[in-house]
Amino acid sequence: MLIRNATIVDVRTGELISPGHIQIEKGKIIALHKGQLSESLANDLNVIDASGKYIIPGLIDCHVHMVWDGSDDPNSKMANLDDELIAIIMTKHCEETLRLGITTIRDAGSPGKVGFAAREAIRRGIVAGPNLLISGPPIVMTGGHVHTLGVEADGPDEVRKAARQLLKEGVDFLKLMASGGVYTEGEEPGSPQLTVEEMKVAVQEAHKKGKKVAAHAEGIAGIFNALKAGVDTIEHGNLLSEQAMDIMIEQETYLIPTLMVFKRLAEAISGSNTPGYAIRKAQLIHTEHFKNFKKAVEKGVKIAAGTDGNSPRLPESMYFDELQVMHELGMSKLAVLQAATIYAADALGLDDVGSLEPGKQADLLLISVNPIEDLDIRDKITMVIKDGKKVR
Repeated sequence: MLIRNATIVDVRTGELISPGHIQIEKGKIIALHKGQLSESLANDLNVIDASGKYIIPGLIDCHVHMVWDGSDDPNSKMANLDDELIAIIMTKHCEETLRLGITTIRDAGSPGKVGFAAREAIRRGIVAGPNLLISGPPIVMTGGHVHTLGVEADGPDEVRKAARQLLKEGVDFLKLMASGGVYTEGEEPGSPQLTVEEMKVAVQEAHKKGKKVAAHAEGIAGIFNALKAGVDTIEHGNLLSEQAMDIMIEQETYLIPTLMVFKRLAEAISGSNTPGYAIRKAQLIHTEHFKNFKKAVEKGVKIAAGTDGNSPRLPESMYFDELQVMHELGMSKLAVLQAATIYAADALGLDDVGSLEPGKQADLLLISVNPIEDLDIRDKITMVIKDGKKVR
């Protein structure tokens, strides 16, 4: 394939390459050309004329739950379903996500072997889907945050055993519950859950295997515990303090902010299908979350885009709202684009996606606007290409 006459956006620098041409072979980018193109080259390839279009890397969402559907109370909808059916539902949601232009996702919690089945179905080409990284069941304390999706473990020995078992089964990363949260009844976001010692052994086991560790951490005690344990990403980080931000900068820990899910829950109407306990807790921390994110941007904390996609009131299509809010809270449009591509890839430990360079996967989007000037690209994506093949 040859995509010609486009404007290629270099997400590292913000440079616009025009006219730019991308040559693809066997699902990889093999060359980028600038300026006048040899007609003999064009004659030998399947040519897509992208005149007037901009090309960016496929987008990345660092925090999703593909077993859920973004409705008011998605966990209750799957509570009585067999894992086999949940796996089919998850693959359907993955396919829908890919069609949005999100070509890599990190699923941060699915029960049993559901995530493994969905990942294998995509890898085998049985269904179309994004690059799917899975944690499988998150490791939680007994009765901990979203324990219905997780594997319960108490004490360092049990957590180490759970971590080793998940790594043996082939997860791409480990997810740990460092604090309570909004979307579980009977706990508060500020309450710590897994201890430093418990999380530290999981981090040791994951890092021995070259795998990353993500920590759900909404309250400051849980955030500090997770940072002391050496996790790679803080998920949510609602009640971050400046001291915690300084530690994150020193340790090069990424923040995955998931801003929109808490805003949407806080705006839910009492008496709706959204659980009242979730609305109440979101209203308590939503405003502080936004303030702390803005401060993290100002201080220079590493940030990668993540939405908590398909969680309550947050269908994955709201990914684009997440990008807009990140910009409104202080990030430049280029910085947001970087958080959604090259920095997201770095946060996930991926070196073959996130930018348009020879040797990388041919995951890219054709859009009708310059995203560095107009970040509202939701309805302006004209083509999605995954592994060198047109998705839409």
